[in-house]
Amino acid sequence: MNSKFKIQNSKFAFCLLLSAFCFLLSCNNHTPTGVIQNSTIKKEEIDPFILGNQKILELENENIELFLKRYKWNMRQTNTGLRYEITSKGVGKNIEMGEPVTLEYRMLLLSGVEVYNSDHDGVKQFVVEKSEEIAGLHEAVQLMNRGAEARLIIPSHLAYGASGDGYKIKPYQTIVMKITLKNN
Repeated sequence: MNSKFKIQNSKFAFCLLLSAFCFLLSCNNHTPTGVIQNSTIKKEEIDPFILGNQKILELENENIELFLKRYKWNMRQTNTGLRYEITSKGVGKNIEMGEPVTLEYRMLLLSGVEVYNSDHDGVKQFVVEKSEEIAGLHEAVQLMNRGAEARLIIPSHLAYGASGDGYKIKPYQTIVMKITLKNN
């Protein structure tokens, strides 16, 4: 009976040891789930939607560069892709988030077709970063001070994006704007 007890105990100990080993082995996985560790992903493995959007951005950027060369505009570019040129300086400090602004504007497509202007549609009034105006305009006015004038090229991802405005601006349209910040 004593030898039978030792055999059963050793089987139990072996099973316990094997279970502990398997548990430790499974915990030794260094790759977190849901995180891509390998940065050498083949293009075929990337979501086709992402590839499509990248191609749209590349083509849009090429069109913007051609536009700039054609009109010989010398514009600065922000990290987001907004291009701007301050054509007339205003006074005071730059506009900050939360400030109300009023601006006169002309909005055109890269083709030169005017889609909106403040003479016909009224001035734009909004609170910077606190209203539903296009992101490119929020960014641009913060680069300006009261009374300043600027030319802007706003890529579609900072304008009306993949949906357009539902009226005159189609999806993925780059916007060209000439704006004047009024002194409020």
